[in-house]
Amino acid sequence: MRIAIVGTGIAGLVAARRLHAEHEITVFEAADRLGGHTHTVEVRDGDATTAIDTGFIVFNARTYPGFLALLDELGVAYQPGPMSFSVRDEADGLEYNGTSLDGLFAQRRNLLRPRFWRMLRDILRFYREAPAVLARGGDDGDDDGDDDGETLGAYLERNRYSRAFVEQHLVPMGAAV
Repeated sequence: MRIAIVGTGIAGLVAARRLHAEHEITVFEAADRLGGHTHTVEVRDGDATTAIDTGFIVFNARTYPGFLALLDELGVAYQPGPMSFSVRDEADGLEYNGTSLDGLFAQRRNLLRPRFWRMLRDILRFYREAPAVLARGGDDGDDDGDDDGETLGAYLERNRYSRAFVEQHLVPMGAAV
């Protein structure tokens, strides 16, 4: 069978690899290099050179087991790295980091900002409640059937999550992954 693969990001390259033994593969790529948004650059630090893949913002065994299996299959070495989450909102002048209390309150003025405290309360509530909501398939359990397939936006509005939580936590978190 003749198969055309459009794009040489990770999906296109893996598809070509998996299919080439039994099919005639033609790959189309608009860029002048393979890899899609993934791009490895070499950074020199003194006498040492480190390869850094700029396409991976998040890389860990828990969320990418299939990708790690591919790396193992290809014999590509990798090493675990620290995971953290930081937000900087220039329009609001807000910065925080979720790694520690010191990072969370890196801007000491946040201790006196009710909006920041509301966002923190919403963060804790969301991560406490979200697993149960997902387990129910998005249903709020009131038997009226009006929320089957409820969007995240509708859920956040119905449960009165703050604008700060949405704009300064949830959207940046979603964009990071």
